[in-house]
Amino acid sequence: MTARPSQDRVVVVGAGPTGLTLANLLGVHGIGVDVLEAGPGLLDYPRAVGMDDESLRVFQGAGLVDAVLQHTGPDHAMRFLGADGRPIAEIAPRTGAYGWSRRNSFIQPLVDRELLRGLDRFPHVQVHFGVRCTGIEQYGDRVRAHVSGTRSGVWEASYLVGADGGRSSVRKALGVSFDGTTESTRWLVVDIAGDPLGTPNVHVGCDPRRPYVSIHLPTACAGSS
Repeated sequence: MTARPSQDRVVVVGAGPTGLTLANLLGVHGIGVDVLEAGPGLLDYPRAVGMDDESLRVFQGAGLVDAVLQHTGPDHAMRFLGADGRPIAEIAPRTGAYGWSRRNSFIQPLVDRELLRGLDRFPHVQVHFGVRCTGIEQYGDRVRAHVSGTRSGVWEASYLVGADGGRSSVRKALGVSFDGTTESTRWLVVDIAGDPLGTPNVHVGCDPRRPYVSIHLPTACAGSS
């Protein structure tokens, strides 16, 4: 059951899967949300291709697990192949001890659409596309977000959440570091619908002369080489 809307509002910067999921969870608890997304709409290509059982439990808590499941494939194994094409290791948990498949493939653009559609349940949650956060200031127990674009001006809320990805303007404004390194190798990514040569699951080719990753998704095959 959805709680009654509260007087507090939360600004979520970024309408990716993290921001949309948070907006749904807050909406279930009756908290008003404004999601600000710099792009004109949802991205239409996959960045992530796998989720675990913990993710499905989160979607269950948001009341969206049935909508998400139709775009997933359960028991998604990962096999590592040597230069001769023979398996040398695999990650293939088959347990459902925590209620859901441990490893699942999924079509991210379709799941993102389900998360956005889920927000239609809540009149107190709004998504605003074409709105870019350009600055943040905090005073007392309130926060202001300065934005530009289709709804330029100042947005005020009780809380602001940065869910705007690796180039997060919120993180930069707060001086929060983004530690870690990125592999410098550039990969060619090819998405193929109805690939007749595709095989289920994930195959990682460990041939140093030409490494590749082949990932089978529920309704398509995507490979990198």
